[in-house]
Amino acid sequence: MAYFDMQGTGDWSTPDLRPKNYRQAAFKLFPDSPTPFTKFLSMTKSRMTSDPDYKIFEWRLPKMAWIMNGATAASTTTALTFVATGAETTTPAKGLKAGDLLKDETSGEIVLVSVDPADPWTTVEVVRHWGGTNAGAVIADASVMRWVGSAYSEGSNAPTAISRRATVVTNYTQIFKDTADVTGTAEQTEIRPMKPWPQLKGEALERHMQKMELALLHGVQYETTGANGKPLRTTGGFRTLVVAGLGSAVDMSALSVTKLENALQTVFTYGSKRKMMLTGYTALNYINKVVRENTQFQFNAPLPAEQTYGLNVRELVCPFGTLGIIPHPLMAESALYTTEGYIIDPKYVEQVIMRGRDTKWKDNAEANDADERKGYYQTECGLSLALPEVHSVWTGMSSLA
Repeated sequence: MAYFDMQGTGDWSTPDLRPKNYRQAAFKLFPDSPTPFTKFLSMTKSRMTSDPDYKIFEWRLPKMAWIMNGATAASTTTALTFVATGAETTTPAKGLKAGDLLKDETSGEIVLVSVDPADPWTTVEVVRHWGGTNAGAVIADASVMRWVGSAYSEGSNAPTAISRRATVVTNYTQIFKDTADVTGTAEQTEIRPMKPWPQLKGEALERHMQKMELALLHGVQYETTGANGKPLRTTGGFRTLVVAGLGSAVDMSALSVTKLENALQTVFTYGSKRKMMLTGYTALNYINKVVRENTQFQFNAPLPAEQTYGLNVRELVCPFGTLGIIPHPLMAESALYTTEGYIIDPKYVEQVIMRGRDTKWKDNAEANDADERKGYYQTECGLSLALPEVHSVWTGMSSLA
């Protein structure tokens, strides 16, 4: 209260007429690098596309084992029927030819394929008990018949050629837009901690990058018609594509050293021996508990920033390979995704940019007669992911066994 109408500094407290000593900086409630997946993709190889509907070709090695669909009726039965699995969803016997040798992993019996399989390629004729193996016994249901080479007589002709077709995988680019808008009056008004236009523009970029990050992780591949009558597309994200390709995520609830070892063995069965995992904080906490209590695992010290595109990477070393673990702040904000981990083989994933439509700021988006300033960030991109078998999605890491 004024004393004899004299004004002290207390009279300027409302509505903050007294400037005080504000730091000319804004402190944001976001950890460092809230978009590590986008950052990683932007610093590694990317691919330009001239069409929003882009495709890749997947090529897999020939099938090395077949699974019996029912036991043989007798020890002399020569027709073997196989379960349709993997790429051979309706033609499991394709890829075999006369002269191939198969070994029953259960009984040890070896059979020789005697005739080239034919349409519908569900059965194959064989010579049983090759070399006297498993004499007088049947082959059980669900037995794994492992390819153990081929054999041909002297002077024989060339066998039938076996070829495989590439699988075509499709995804779409997605158009991302985020706008900054300010009236002409507000743009010239002095406010703290900075002028409104730079602040609004910076916030638009933050929103833009975080939305793109989440789409590249969780988006669904889809094309429809937008409200303006033009095509509207969304890109399939990492989690969506991997779970669809593998059939399901890997349940890692009640985490134990045995479960972690088994999951890592599967992860490194195919692809590179050095992979990365984006993980929620709860998942990382429980992985750390298992590692801390078991000496067969080892966490290396954080790698130098110049080697990891500035990301916080700590390596988990196991007998099967090395897993670079990256905590993901946006996953940590979700009660579901904080318990998950996305294992990525960098060799088989890349960002696809529509030609000439990488991230750009577009100014002067306001109407001609509008008393405002308006602009927006725009990116058209998508995700290219090959061979889901080399990646993985771990879920439910919120408890120990």
